[in-house]
Amino acid sequence: MNTYLSQPNPVTARWESEDHLRDPKFQLDAFRYRTSRLLQSVAARLQKHTKTLGSFGAWNRCLNHLLTLAESHIESVILAKFIEAVQNCPDASSQAALKLLCDLYALDRIWKDIGTYRNVDYVAPNKAKAINKLTQYLSFQVRNMAGEFIDAFDLPPYILRAPIAMQSEAYSQYTQLVGF
Repeated sequence: MNTYLSQPNPVTARWESEDHLRDPKFQLDAFRYRTSRLLQSVAARLQKHTKTLGSFGAWNRCLNHLLTLAESHIESVILAKFIEAVQNCPDASSQAALKLLCDLYALDRIWKDIGTYRNVDYVAPNKAKAINKLTQYLSFQVRNMAGEFIDAFDLPPYILRAPIAMQSEAYSQYTQLVGF
């Protein structure tokens, strides 16, 4: 983890091109950087609070921070495996579809935690805007392929007929009724 923290922030270089943002190395480095920062900060907090609260009290005091660290680590593992699966996919059409989903996952997770990346100047303001715009664009592309994804997962008809899967007046009334 120290490798990621000791390097100058590679992302603050003003690369904003789609190719750079969709580069698996950029995405994985960003995920790992976040995990490294969280690990470093939670270790410091645990050490600080152990002195006054003891180990158990320090653990409880830092529990939310530890859960965020665990989630960040899992997301890094998921992304690494997703990238590996995309690279090893033998069918070019399927590989392109998986790459689209992988990029959307990575950029959406980066965007959801953009405050963390911005606070440490890991992502420049223009890059943050580019990430948001590309995430929206990729979401639109995925929407256009939704039928293919549904077919690929072989979802049973009763799930597809659920109100959430329908764009109908009944669904609209249902969501209003439950407060959405």
